[in-house]
Order: sequence, then C-alpha cells, then structure tokens
Amino acid sequence: MKLKIFFIAFLFLSEICHLRSEICLSQTFDSNNFHIEFGNFNMTGGKKTSSTYTLTDSVGQNAPGQYDGAGYIVKAGFQYIYDNAIPLSFQISNLDLNFGNLIPNIGSTVTNTLTVSTPTAHGYDILTFANHPLKTIGGGITISDTKCDSSTCSESTSDVWTSSNTYGFGFNASGDGTSTFFTNSTYFRQFADNSAGETAKIIMSENTPVEDHLANITYKVNISPNQSAGTYQNSINFIMVPKY
Repeated sequence: MKLKIFFIAFLFLSEICHLRSEICLSQTFDSNNFHIEFGNFNMTGGKKTSSTYTLTDSVGQNAPGQYDGAGYIVKAGFQYIYDNAIPLSFQISNLDLNFGNLIPNIGSTVTNTLTVSTPTAHGYDILTFANHPLKTIGGGITISDTKCDSSTCSESTSDVWTSSNTYGFGFNASGDGTSTFFTNSTYFRQFADNSAGETAKIIMSENTPVEDHLANITYKVNISPNQSAGTYQNSINFIMVPKY
C-alpha cells in the first residue's frame, strides 16, 4: 500500500474598514495647468545620509504619532512605514509527502515545516483542512480519520494516540504557536473534512508580530491488516490569516 499527501497553501489577507456617511475633505491645489488631490503636504521629507548617520524624516505632517484607545492603535505619519520591516510570508517546506509502503499495526509518520512571518500587531492564525479522507486513486476506499486511543479526538480536539491497535490518519503540530492545540508530540487530531462540510480549524496562532516562526507538522497513519491494498492520497490545505 502506498500513500501520498499533497499540499495547498493560502495566504488570506483580511482587512475590515468601517466608513461613516460623512463628507471627508483632503487638501487640494488647483490652477489653470494642474489639479492635485492629496491627504497631506509636508515641508520636507526623504532620506538623508552622511558618513556618520542615516536619517529619514517627514516634517510638517498633521497630527503625527501613536494614538491608543480601547480596541485600537493608530500610528499616524509616514515614518511608521518603517515599523513594517518584517515581511508578510508563509512557507511550507515540502509539498509532496510520501509514506511509501505501509505495514499494518505499525504507525508511519512524515513531517514538514510551516514558517510564518507577519508584521501585523495582533499576529496570525494558521487554519487547515483536507479536501477529503485518504482514499484510493480512482476509487472510493478510504482510510478513516483517527479517533485517538480514547476515541474522543476530532478535527477540533486533540488527544493521545500511541496504541498500535488504533487505526486511521491524523496529525500533530509542535513549535511556535501550537501549544494551545497540542499538549505534546503524542497528541493528534483529525483534519477537518471539506467533502463532509467541515470547516478549517486553527492549529497555530500567535498574538504579536513574528518573524520566521516555525511549526513542525507530523502526519501519522496506521492501518489494520484488513485495509484494502492500493495507493491512497488527499490534499491538505493550510490558510494563513494575519490578524489586524
């Protein structure tokens, strides 16, 4: 029996803007030869350098600075663009995992790594789901999702899976942002099944800006002696959602 898993990664940018029905006016300049619309005109701005310093500045902005309130932080001014030195990125180390030939009652594992960077003040969520259970190519024979040793784990709850007599397919996540969802490396859970109408679930989450934070995803499958021979596969989807 052979087993392969393919991966699809999404970077989902979500930003919600609330507008009030008021007239908003910006600074405008008109002549017979031009019409300029702009939100702010400064006395000077740019990048200055010498042998001993580098300076970026914006002089004459209206009300620059940081403003804090319940539920929000506003950083007003062009200089705050330098706060976003961390690039927004999401990477998966291996997009084609192959378990090879499976042996009944011997759990097999493969691993890849998620790498996350985000400059957003409230961090990120990583969600995941499978397109369907592991099933034979061109056929309808499946390997069920694991229910763990306690028969209680699900797509949203992890539990211990160490017994060689517990069959199915599941995963564990370890590393940055995963401890809320997996107590240790013996805890596994199911992938949400898109074909059954299950929605993507969070498996990795942090609440601050991060750079190159890593999580190892371990995929485990254990089959019974009665499992039909064949080549099984599915696609695993990961979605990164920056939190604004």
